[in-house]
Amino acid sequence: MDERTLFDQFHEALDVEPRPGAYERMRYAMTNHPAAAKSQPAFRIRWSKMGLRVAAVLAAAVIAIALGAAILAVHFRPVGSVPAGQDPNVKAYQDMILSDYNAIDAAMKAPNPACNPSEQTPCEAATKTVILAHQKWVRDLNSFRTTPTRFAVIDGQLRRHLNAAITDLNTALALQKAKNLNGYNLAYDAEGYERAWTGPTVFTITGSYPRVAGSYHDALSLARQSLLACSGGGQPGPGDLACRRLYQHCVGADDRTCKGFVETSDAQIQTFLIGLVQNPAPSALAAKDRQVQADLAQVDTYLLAITDALLSGDSAKAGSAEIAYAAAIVVAGADIIAIIGTV
Repeated sequence: MDERTLFDQFHEALDVEPRPGAYERMRYAMTNHPAAAKSQPAFRIRWSKMGLRVAAVLAAAVIAIALGAAILAVHFRPVGSVPAGQDPNVKAYQDMILSDYNAIDAAMKAPNPACNPSEQTPCEAATKTVILAHQKWVRDLNSFRTTPTRFAVIDGQLRRHLNAAITDLNTALALQKAKNLNGYNLAYDAEGYERAWTGPTVFTITGSYPRVAGSYHDALSLARQSLLACSGGGQPGPGDLACRRLYQHCVGADDRTCKGFVETSDAQIQTFLIGLVQNPAPSALAAKDRQVQADLAQVDTYLLAITDALLSGDSAKAGSAEIAYAAAIVVAGADIIAIIGTV
């Protein structure tokens, strides 16, 4: 049975509609578990079908634990939407975003061979097809005449993540040719995270991603609580532990583990930014809201810099990026605290 069919049938049996991007998130999380990554024998441009079937079975247990909350969220919580009105510029922007996202998805699904250090040529051809799809998306974003103001910050981060994916894929190819399998897998795993990141961003822009917060105040509160816990200003919850470890500069962690902290922390920052995009600030706070979004984008940018340093094996650069990341967390938290009492 095809892995996507298995995923869809599981949700149909539960009478629960999966969130946009849920399959991609599950596929990335389950196939990039640290224990599984260590035993990965070869680099593949496509996911292993057997691995995905095992992942689907394991994911069923995880989904079942949160089933009650999921049903409530899907059936009773309003779906996040981005009112586009009749603005043709917004509609054109959303159509462009979705079209390029689908083009990359199609490139990833196209039949292509397995890749390993002894099969460089077919792997290079298949990977370059995906790189070209990413590059076209970046060109489309750069050439779009007027990015809607509401999406300006998250649009900037989308460009950075797409460029990071291009770098990851090129790095993976270079490391494959050098027969550096560990570095090769690390780079391709990093690209897999970038694909997982783009889904929620695209569906937020197009208006189909579920709300992550019920109001602008709630969106700010969610970010404040986690940022304070990350920086030592409160007791971290399970979801804040990766941020706290990264805030402490990945002390005692190897590169793969540290990269895991980076990706988990980045997913949090993405959630905070999505919450603000979905819940526009009152007009009186528009300028301060733009600053908070810029703060979160800066945190995200430093996280990308840490990943880049880990892939290049530059420990000094990684250390500098981690210091900058920690400082940006404090700045973002302070700016949120400064306005949260006014909403």
